[in-house]
Amino acid sequence: MTRPASDSADGAPTRRKATLFCWECDHTNPIDGDWVLQSRPTFVAYVCPDCETTLGKRPRRNPPNPSVAAVKPVVAWREGVRASATVWRASVDAGISSLAALFGASGRTYSSR
Repeated sequence: MTRPASDSADGAPTRRKATLFCWECDHTNPIDGDWVLQSRPTFVAYVCPDCETTLGKRPRRNPPNPSVAAVKPVVAWREGVRASATVWRASVDAGISSLAALFGASGRTYSSR
């Protein structure tokens, strides 16, 4: 079993909060200690250096792509304008249909004689 980090003042071992324990071989070390990190496309696996047991997997955070981040507000603005125009067009069409139904239903034709 690996000893935890010791305090420099008195040499007594101190446990840190971020300590990993291998359940197969009882290897113990801080999370930033001697654990083997295996990178995968979507996660990073913490592996015991003694028995090669995978202790855990953490999701990989992809750094934001600046070109994509700059495009998102433009796309959102364009979609907002498109949705507003669609609603406006539908309301105008409904208004015209209502007027046509009103004047067409009476059957009268208005003319100036």
